[in-house]
Amino acid sequence: MKFQNEIEIQASINDVFEFVADMRNIPKWNYFVTKVTQENGNGPVRGARYYQTRKTDSQRYEIIHYEPGQSLIIKTIPGSSPMFERHLRFEATANGTRLIDEMTLRTGYPGILERLVVGRIRRAVAENLGKLKELLEYGQTQLQDGRDIYLASIDGAEAKK
Repeated sequence: MKFQNEIEIQASINDVFEFVADMRNIPKWNYFVTKVTQENGNGPVRGARYYQTRKTDSQRYEIIHYEPGQSLIIKTIPGSSPMFERHLRFEATANGTRLIDEMTLRTGYPGILERLVVGRIRRAVAENLGKLKELLEYGQTQLQDGRDIYLASIDGAEAKK
């Protein structure tokens, strides 16, 4: 199953790209992800691998495409579930950056059930992108699970309540 979300963020394309490309920042804007650790590589680069812990499961994935300021593709490593490929594209706009987030997801659920699950996931991803927008535009957000996240600056320095 494939779906796409878009959001416009009033911040420079370079700032948005750098923050989003650092996979360790995902728990700051995705309430369902509790921790991301980098397993190899030095910063976000093609071939860098990550281990992501979520509230109910975990995945290993790697950056398979990295074009600074323009696009990024991450893909789960075989054996991870659910399997996904996520293509993030960044476009400059008059007021900042348009982030286009395209996800291909393999849940393993049969037909109609998969469509229902993917619809819920698409809506959750859209909500998380909204949290990313708040965080990068205002320096703070409250995630759906109640965590307050604060950024002292766009470079990722943070202070939590």
